[in-house]
Amino acid sequence: MKKYKKKKLSIKKISCLLIPLIIITVIIINLTSIITFCQSKITGYEYETISTFHELNVYDDIKKHDYSKTLEKIITSEYYNPKYVKDYLDILYQDRSNFLENINKLLSLGYNTSEINAIYDNLTDDSITLLTNNNYLKDINNVINLSYFHEDNLERYLKYSKENLNYDEIVTEVNASLDYKYYTNVTSINEPDNITVLVNKYHSLSSDYVPNDLETINPKYNRGYNNKMRKVARVAFEEMCEAALKDNITIYSGSAYRSYSYQKELYNRYVSTNGFDEAETFSARAGYSEHQTGLATDVMNKSLDYISKDDKEYDWLINNSYKYGFILRYPEGKERITGYMYEEWHFRYLGVDIATKVAKEGITYDEYVARK
Repeated sequence: MKKYKKKKLSIKKISCLLIPLIIITVIIINLTSIITFCQSKITGYEYETISTFHELNVYDDIKKHDYSKTLEKIITSEYYNPKYVKDYLDILYQDRSNFLENINKLLSLGYNTSEINAIYDNLTDDSITLLTNNNYLKDINNVINLSYFHEDNLERYLKYSKENLNYDEIVTEVNASLDYKYYTNVTSINEPDNITVLVNKYHSLSSDYVPNDLETINPKYNRGYNNKMRKVARVAFEEMCEAALKDNITIYSGSAYRSYSYQKELYNRYVSTNGFDEAETFSARAGYSEHQTGLATDVMNKSLDYISKDDKEYDWLINNSYKYGFILRYPEGKERITGYMYEEWHFRYLGVDIATKVAKEGITYDEYVARK
C-alpha cells in the first residue's frame, strides 16, 4: 500500500487563519465598548455616563432626548433617583450650591420641571433652601412673575399660602401686612404730606402731625361748620360738588380733617358706647385715621344724612368721584383688607391718576399700594 505523508501547515498559512480569528475575537470582546464610545459621540454624554445608562437600563429612553448636563451630573452622584430620570432631562443645570440635592427635594415636594427652572432663574440660594424646607407653594411660577413679588417676603408668602387664597391674593395681602394682626408690625409714616400717603392699621401718623395747608371748605358744600381739607383736596372736592349740582345731585362734607386729639376722644367715646370689638370695625385709633391727613371727608346727601348705597348721591359718586381724584375708601366686600366696615360715605383724595386706576381696577387703596 502506498503511504501518504501528512502535510505540515506553513507558518504563513497559520497566520492567515489566526489573524482574522484574533481580529474577530477582539472586535467581539470590545464591541460593547465600541458601541458605547459611538453612543457617547452621538449623544454628547461622557463615555462613563453612557456606561452607567446601560448599567441602569435607561439608555433607550434617554437617547430620544437632547443632552442634559443635569442628568450627566446627577446620574453618577449620591442624589440620583431613578423615578426622576425624565425630570432631570428637562431641568436646566445650574452651577449653584446644593443644586443636585435641592432639585430632588423640590421634585419630592411636587414642583414640576418648569417651576424648578423658574425658581433657579429668579431666586437666591437662601430662598431655594427656604422652599425646600416648606410645603409646596402653588402657582410658584405666577407668584415669581408678579411685578409686585418681593423675594424678601417669600417666607411670609409660604406661611400665608395655608389660607384659602389664590396666588395674587397671597402676594397682595402679605405685601399689605395682612398676615399680621391689625396694629402690629406698624410703620411710622415719614412723608405725611404726600397726597398718596397710606394711612391704615399698619401705617401711623405722629401725634403732632397737622397739615400746613388746611383750608375751610366753601360753606355751600360744608355742613360740618368748620370742616377743613388740604388745599388740593378742598379744591377738588368743591369742583366735584359743582359738577354734581349740574346733574341735580347735592352733596356736602359732613366731617373732614380731624386732629390726633379729636380722633382719640372720638375713638374712646365709641369704645365706651359700643364696646371695643365693635368700635374697632368702624373707628380708627388716633394716629391711624385718614381724617388726620386732611385728604378725606365723610359725605352727606341733600337730607344732611351720611350717604348710603341706596342714595342717588352714592351712585353718582361711585361713577364720578375718581374723575376729581376721590375714591370710596372702604368698599363693600373688602372689610378684611381695609380693616373697617363698609362705609358708603367715606371718600379719600388721591389725585385723578391714582384714583382712576383704583376705581377702574375695583381694588382698595391698600391693594393698590401693595401692588406698586
